[in-house]
Amino acid sequence: MDEDDLDEEDAHLPSHPSDVLSSHMSSASTSGFSFTEDHYNLLNGRIDSLTSIVDGLQNTVEGLQQSVDGLTMLLHQVLASQQSLNSPFDMMFSPPSLPEN
Repeated sequence: MDEDDLDEEDAHLPSHPSDVLSSHMSSASTSGFSFTEDHYNLLNGRIDSLTSIVDGLQNTVEGLQQSVDGLTMLLHQVLASQQSLNSPFDMMFSPPSLPEN
């Protein structure tokens, strides 16, 4: 995720808790729940924590993918060298062919 993506996502978020409070005042007063600045800060803190966790998981997955790619390349090299080694070996030690009658 690059900075352009973050800017687009942030455009949908209110810039300050008062924006949230004022936009939800009428619904908050009718439901008996008031969304305070503390709620807003707590929510933002949890969102930041989740974002950090997701970023960490993304880095872990990318590292695993690089490891898998490296192991795949190594396996191909081993198989290619094994095939080149087995060819002369198979010819030297293959059982003699039986004469056809």
